[in-house]
Amino acid sequence: METFDDFRAEEAFRLFAEMAQAGQVIYLTHHQHLCEIVRRVCPTAQLHRLDAAAHQFEFA
Repeated sequence: METFDDFRAEEAFRLFAEMAQAGQVIYLTHHQHLCEIVRRVCPTAQLHRLDAAAHQFEFA
């Protein structure tokens, strides 16, 4: 959806909400504006944020 305008993203999330009536839908993104669209279009959606500060990685 990175190339979708807001209208197309809203329509896709509406479709996801419809699909969620029959099963689980998982969508991953790092685009904050898409999370805001989901909150507006599908207010009952559960959003989970994975903060980089919450995870420690070590590289050798």
